Amino acid sequence: MSKTSTNREIAVEMWFLTLIDNLEKHEFFATGRNYRKTLCSLRKFADTEKMNISDITEDTVSAYHAYLARRRACRNTISFYMRILRAACNKAADNGYMAPDNIVFDSVFTGVDVTRKRALDTATLKRIARLDLPLGSEMDFSRDLFLFSFYTRGMNFVDMAHLSQDNISHGILSYIRSKTGQSLSMEIEPCMDSIIHKWQKYATNGRIFPIITETKAKKVFEQYQYRLTRHNLMLKEIGRLVKTHFPLTSYAARHSWASLAQRLDIPLSVISCGMGHTSERTTRIYLEQLDNSKIDKANRRIIRSIFD
Repeated sequence: MSKTSTNREIAVEMWFLTLIDNLEKHEFFATGRNYRKTLCSLRKFADTEKMNISDITEDTVSAYHAYLARRRACRNTISFYMRILRAACNKAADNGYMAPDNIVFDSVFTGVDVTRKRALDTATLKRIARLDLPLGSEMDFSRDLFLFSFYTRGMNFVDMAHLSQDNISHGILSYIRSKTGQSLSMEIEPCMDSIIHKWQKYATNGRIFPIITETKAKKVFEQYQYRLTRHNLMLKEIGRLVKTHFPLTSYAARHSWASLAQRLDIPLSVISCGMGHTSERTTRIYLEQLDNSKIDKANRRIIRSIFD
């Protein structure tokens, strides 16, 4: 497909850098990072300083897709780059740098493949909990964060990183999921309380865990990314010590809670509500009427199963 001419021209390199700069100015650092990753990939595919954004047509997109496939990028990685490129092209069209007719991504994959869930069995969770690690070490901290995530129905690392004393009141832990904006609350079980008291003395700025110490937005994001990388490195080593069948990551705690809940015959509606799922409309309607004490009771059963 040949491109349709426009009155304005801008190089792919300059357009992406402009978008990244704007995102970072508005403190959308994670999205800016995604655009930066895509730009790095595009630089390997073509000369982004000489190629204008209006040069990106259906043929260009197909060639880029084929290039990524030849480099054995997985389908989700290819889709990631394609979605970012499509968003950049849409913004370019809005600003008159390319014609909307040029933005054709129908021939390439832009969805999300369902990956195999990596859940741990009860025996492995027990080995992790009982693992003899140097007290106060980085690995000890990562093990405790992993268990805390499991005990809190699969709390994500980003939400643990930003937990503060304000999230605790009268034995209840409440927080808003960063991913969905959904408000969740739960009773603080003794195993959770033990981990909180063990590490909060090292935390700063009123936070519960010593993950984030910076205060400026960009520094907070950079420190978070570093801590998450270190956390997963420590978990990988812990997984090696307890002989997991796959590289252990922070997401395994969430998958493990859901898997164990299912094995204990806990209703799907309770599991969904406990994990803060919001993707199923009919489930959401039903869960609005679900007593939170039922979820706490279910969570207590799950936690006790690894201490038996």
